[in-house]
Amino acid sequence: MLKHFFTRQFVGFLLVGITAAVLHWLSRILLSQMLPYSWAVAFAYVLGMTIAFLLNSYYVFPASDKPVHKQARDFFLINIAFFPVVWASALGLNRALIEFGMGWHSQELAHAVAISLPLLATFLLYKLFAFREKYHG
Repeated sequence: MLKHFFTRQFVGFLLVGITAAVLHWLSRILLSQMLPYSWAVAFAYVLGMTIAFLLNSYYVFPASDKPVHKQARDFFLINIAFFPVVWASALGLNRALIEFGMGWHSQELAHAVAISLPLLATFLLYKLFAFREKYHG
């Protein structure tokens, strides 16, 4: 399993993931100007997921012969499965930071940590499921 993480493809995934995560994070900050934090996290997740799909399909997993609509469907299912983890972590960490007296930029920090939680699992799921190179289906 570790062999998948010591590849050029994983480095590309990290670069794409950082880009998508930063745009996801920044969009949440902008959305928080108009929406409650919990809603902003949810809407930013959808935006980040869209950006991540486009960048991953083009730069990280271009060799997949799986039809694009099936890649998108599987990518969506994987990310929807991780949404409760990211959402609950962002809200819970924010609350914990505030309770521990670290309320200054607690939302930004909590959201950044929450976004990063599914990193390794999503790489493997994208590689082995959503963007599988040898599609037989």
